[in-house]
Parts: sequence; structure tokens; C-alpha cells
Amino acid sequence: MPETVHRLVASVTSSFRVVADHSSPGDERPFVWEIEDPGGRRWFAKLNPQGPKLHRREVHAYQHGWTAALGKDRAPALCAVDNEARAIVITAVPGRPIRHLRLDAKEEQEVYRQAGQLLARLNAAETGEPESAASTGSWDESVEKMLANAAPYLAADDVAMLRSITNDAPAELNRVVSHGDFMPRNWLWDQAEQRLRIIDFERTCIESAVWRDFPRLRYRILCGRPDLDAAFEAGYERTLTADERQACSAYAALDAVSALRWGVERHDIESVDEAHTMLRHLQAEHHARIREGRSR
Repeated sequence: MPETVHRLVASVTSSFRVVADHSSPGDERPFVWEIEDPGGRRWFAKLNPQGPKLHRREVHAYQHGWTAALGKDRAPALCAVDNEARAIVITAVPGRPIRHLRLDAKEEQEVYRQAGQLLARLNAAETGEPESAASTGSWDESVEKMLANAAPYLAADDVAMLRSITNDAPAELNRVVSHGDFMPRNWLWDQAEQRLRIIDFERTCIESAVWRDFPRLRYRILCGRPDLDAAFEAGYERTLTADERQACSAYAALDAVSALRWGVERHDIESVDEAHTMLRHLQAEHHARIREGRSR
């Protein structure tokens, strides 16, 4: 643990020990340490090496009440900040990452119902700015860049599918508070309480909910699990509109290629697998739409 982080932790608790290092492999990933004081209280210290933007977003989410919008005890609390070092100390909350648990079907569905409920609360949080639509910017430019990135890694049929999906620019949808990486790796499930909590707010910002949160969750998981899809929708308490569904698949195409390129260039097998899962579900959905159009 760097001295700057050590000093920040010491500002919260004078006596502590590092009980675990939860840092992800790679120089571009955050460094995370689990801290415990003699009385058994726990915190997490986080150092973000990727630059000020991700650190600034995470601090903003805590300080402007976005994490509190999830509900009491549904997210950590911010205890200390060092903006120059890009470090924070947050409270530990009960629960274990979903990926480390064996859940039966009923419990898994409850996890996803609560996930839908918590994302709805986050999306409804006050943004602190006038209500406005999310601009798609130069969509054609984004698509051409995506297709150029896809060409070295995908077959011509896959590239053609991506071009078809992204042919029309997404509608300009309302901007809301979005988590930015609303995936099970950032969900903690407390089996004793049957309660879900959310962590990791470094990508939380104001954007359309179907820009990143819905595409990742839908095309990496929910498309292959209709039971979890139904549970999530029940928690979210509404279905996506036609414009949102079209935008969701278009943004998913961009996200899948970005994840694929990231994974290949950094030898990150998990990112490559997630990208291929998204592409497989996009392909299946695309073919279903073609068959539906022919049957009319």
C-alpha cells in the first residue's frame, strides 16, 4: 500500500491492518485493499491509476447523494478522499460477490429482482441538472470506428450484422444517473439478509440508461436467462420502450467490439468471452427480427 493511501486510511482509523488485497491484475485496474481495525470494523481503500476522471466520478456519486438514492445500507459510505492521489476510503458492507456464491433458482431470481429495483432507484435520482435528452453525437463516425475495430477480429458476416444493427442512430433519450457497469461483479449478496448491495461507482455519470447499463446486462446475461430477465423487469417495474430497445442493441454493438478489442490487446480472457457472448445474442436477435419481418 502506498504511503499516501496509508495516510488516508490513518485519517479514518489510527490502528489498522490490511487483511486482503483485492486489486485486479494489470496496471490500468484500480488497486483495492481491505482494512480492519482492532475492533473488527472494516473499510476498503481504493487507488485509481487510470486518471482523474474515474476517481472524480466515484467521489461525485458518493458526495452528491447518488449512492444514497439506492436506499439505506445499499451501498458503501465515503469516509475519506485524497483527490491528488486519486484515493478513497469507504465503509465495508455485508455480502459477497455473486460470482462466488452458489444460488438456487429462486434466490438468483430474487437477486435480479432487487438489482432491477436498485437500478430504477439510481436512474430516478436527482441529476442536479436540467432534464435533457442524451445526444448521440456523431453516430456515423462512432459506427465506422466500431466497424474498423471489428474487422481484424470478426468474420465478414458478423461485421455485416453489426453494420445493420447500427444503421439507424439511436433516439435521443432522457439522461439519468447511470451506474456505468451495472453487472454482477459489482453486486454483493448477503444470503443471511437476502439483501443486495451495489459497489464500484467509478463509471457513474449522467447518461441514458441504455448507453451502458442495460446493454451489458441484457446481452451478456439476460438474453440467455429469461427467468432472470423477468425478475429484473419486475424489480425495474417497467419494460423498455421500442426506442430504448433499439438504442440498447445499437449501443451493445459498440460495447461488444470495444470489449473484444480491449480483451484481445490486453490478453483479458474474461472481456473476450463477454464480448463474444454479446455478439452471439445480438446475432440471434438480429436473425429473429429478419424472420419476423419476412413473416409479415
